[in-house]
Amino acid sequence: MSRQEKIREGLVAGLIAVGFTVALYLVFRIKSYAGLDTSAMSDEEIGLLKHSVRTSLLWGGLIIGGLMGAIVQRSKFCIAAACHARITIGDLFQTRSYAMALFVAILGTQILYRTGQVDIQYSIYLSTPFTWLSYIIGGFTFGVGIVYAGGCASRILVRSAEGDLGSLVSVMAFILASGATLWGIIAPLRVGYFNTFTLAIRSQYLPELYAAVPWWLILLAVEAVLVLFMLTAPRKSEWWSWQWPLTGAGIGCTIILAWWLNGAAHKVLPLIDSFSFTGPSDPSLLQQWRPKSLTFALADAQSFRYIILWTGETMNFAIATVFGVIAGSFIAARISGTFNLVAPPLQQFRYNLVGGLLMGFGAVLALGCNIGQGLSGISTLGLGSIVTMSCIAIGAMAGSKFMLWSVMRG
Repeated sequence: MSRQEKIREGLVAGLIAVGFTVALYLVFRIKSYAGLDTSAMSDEEIGLLKHSVRTSLLWGGLIIGGLMGAIVQRSKFCIAAACHARITIGDLFQTRSYAMALFVAILGTQILYRTGQVDIQYSIYLSTPFTWLSYIIGGFTFGVGIVYAGGCASRILVRSAEGDLGSLVSVMAFILASGATLWGIIAPLRVGYFNTFTLAIRSQYLPELYAAVPWWLILLAVEAVLVLFMLTAPRKSEWWSWQWPLTGAGIGCTIILAWWLNGAAHKVLPLIDSFSFTGPSDPSLLQQWRPKSLTFALADAQSFRYIILWTGETMNFAIATVFGVIAGSFIAARISGTFNLVAPPLQQFRYNLVGGLLMGFGAVLALGCNIGQGLSGISTLGLGSIVTMSCIAIGAMAGSKFMLWSVMRG
């Protein structure tokens, strides 16, 4: 690496460090409002306070998304590449990086939950029915899609910001299919058929499913499996370079920050807006303020709808994270000198289109992608998230094998 390249990489690393610092500041800024006595405030002062919380949440989403984008751009982190590498070269270095992200995200999220910083029980991963058929079919379909699209949900956004026109096709197809599955022509099939296949279980939270086992023992067992997987990497694996463990840890930290930021807002809301707060079971309140972390299935579709219906839409945390990923990866690509407009062959455009459509349908059906259900969901120790991510991995490996077979055949 030349001296100029080292300076560029150092600049990106410095900006990432600043981003984490600012995100932490925004978390504590929102948390500080919990100590205010709103009973003595005027309506105008409470309105300003609500505006400040919302602004901090949006800036936090933009910055955390930017951190995710910059880290993925510089590392080329992608679960699709991880599964493809498993089939083609037999090396699991990216899979182990994903395991590191899981290790950090699970540990941090469970600490936040157990210390009362964020109530993950209100998150979509634990409070929704166990729609097992949606998890299986949606996860597998999404897994196949990421192979054809050339990247997972976050990676295609990053590659688009780097100048890859094929990935831009994947993103637009992803948005089209996810929007159609959420609100459009495919929504009745999702709601009226797939979502009717549910399993009556007491809870999706693993420590509640196995109530006879102490929660910390379940957490320890899950983390031990991840550590064992990371430590059993072959000596010649790329995993042992500093890049992949650090990449996984950084991405895991973005998941924690997103939970912490939204958890703080969720706890402060009833304190500053007692008139409109009807309780934690209010459906409209849950949709707007329920604790959440990073995900791109709903967020990408909402972002496009926000762009084309700006006067009738409202910016939220999820939309801010999408814009943040695009901005962060673009800035990182420009600073590092890796931005380059690339138009792939026509056949690849076809793969991008098909892959994006499969991804959009699968991600919405499964209630999340490899980031949403995979990292954010599994960090809650939700059973549905574990099932979904397992099916995503199976689908991605099946898609990789089929593509490899097709290439060798023709």
